[in-house]
Amino acid sequence: MSVVAVIPARYGASRFPGKPLVDIAGKPMIVRIHEQVSACRDVDRVLVATDDERIFQAVSSFGGDAVMTSPDCPSGTDRVAQAVSGLDAEYIVNVQGDQVVLDLDALIGLVSALKAGSAMATIATAMKPDEQDDPNCVKVVCALNGDALYFSRSAIPFVRNPGRAGMLKHIGIYGFARRTLERFTSLSPSPLERTESLEQLRALENGIPIRVIVARGAFHEINTPQDLERLLSRWPAS
Repeated sequence: MSVVAVIPARYGASRFPGKPLVDIAGKPMIVRIHEQVSACRDVDRVLVATDDERIFQAVSSFGGDAVMTSPDCPSGTDRVAQAVSGLDAEYIVNVQGDQVVLDLDALIGLVSALKAGSAMATIATAMKPDEQDDPNCVKVVCALNGDALYFSRSAIPFVRNPGRAGMLKHIGIYGFARRTLERFTSLSPSPLERTESLEQLRALENGIPIRVIVARGAFHEINTPQDLERLLSRWPAS
């Protein structure tokens, strides 16, 4: 049962151009992410999928595995699907190219869920109070069986009766069974997906269940130069 993790990486991010190549303690950010995912014992192969030669060369120069993909991929998930199209991979994990710090135990849990029969899986963690009203922080609420009920940029649910249920912070890491990834990328963007600008809603709207793995460890995502400064201020010496 082959598990391939793919890290989609573009150079031209609107909020932070060139982000995958920023230096973190002597190595490009994309290399740091590749190293972390490679440390997961349940992942058989790690690929960086990019449309930029500079990113490809940076990963290759540090001994990482990279593949060139089309610049016309409409999303990171489409880039992942293109990267594995010729590979014998039964399960595919999409790790966002700005997820510099991640909880390997949660990643192992995600792979375990796929091997146990989940069509699709993702990760969530506890939410800080100051994140609840931040539209850049995606929220998820779950059914009693651990599957996602809904994702939103708004605070969910509306708290009329406190203490009954809470929301989790969604971490943008996805696992797919091969057939699910193929189906997902064949579907058109859905109404809720377009409304919230969250592609995972396409799965829910089309009846694809998403198992949510609740992480206990740390995650750190780089979206802006300020995020990078906060990370570097506490990054351990290499």
